[in-house]
Amino acid sequence: MATAIQEIENRESGATAVISGIIEYLKERRLQPGDRLPSERDLAERLGAGRNAVREALAKLVTLRMVESRSNSGIYLRHVERESSFEALVMLTDMGSSPTPTDISETLEVRAHLEALAARLACQRRDEIDLLRLNQILSDSQALLAKGGNIVDMDTEFHMALVTASHNSVLVRVLNAFYRFTAKRRTVHFADLKQAEVSLKDHRKLVDFIRQQDEEKSVALARKHMNRAATYWSTLFADSPKSTRAAKKSTRTTHR
Repeated sequence: MATAIQEIENRESGATAVISGIIEYLKERRLQPGDRLPSERDLAERLGAGRNAVREALAKLVTLRMVESRSNSGIYLRHVERESSFEALVMLTDMGSSPTPTDISETLEVRAHLEALAARLACQRRDEIDLLRLNQILSDSQALLAKGGNIVDMDTEFHMALVTASHNSVLVRVLNAFYRFTAKRRTVHFADLKQAEVSLKDHRKLVDFIRQQDEEKSVALARKHMNRAATYWSTLFADSPKSTRAAKKSTRTTHR
């Protein structure tokens, strides 16, 4: 069993490396939407990978709608921003790609509405098991925070438990992708113990509202919680030297 699991992990790791290599190649060659990719054979030679590995990587990119397979023609690059799935953005982040400030702000915009929906449905459908799980996570989070630990994993558990309380499996799957996308960013956020305590305070109130089945207060708090996160990140990006340089460059370009 252990050997079989290891083989699967090695294959997945190899596929990720090939996907990363293909994406880097596309960047280096500056391929545009509609441009044809090299053949499997050419890509395998360029990347030093087997053709089967390249085939699997391309199939994954097709599934994520980053590239398009055309019968008897080849593989073509799609317009990634317009046509690819959100999972493509998550995958790139998992592979180490840094999301842009625009990616982050737009993600928070969408997630705010989904979190509000999850809170409303949780008020309507939660059961005692859901409430016990949420309260246990609150206790564990407080204990970890008291030790000066980073509660990022507990935060993910809390939000997953909350959306699970909505008893909507599609919403669980969608929000899970959002949590994966924001994992590294939230690790930085919760390294600030003051921010962590504020977030945990919101969570306590939210559980109370859900227990009382107060939909309006739950939704309002969920939105406030997400707005605070959006403000935090917009301020952080605005204060970063990179963002300042980008803004100055944009201003110079505008006035030319």
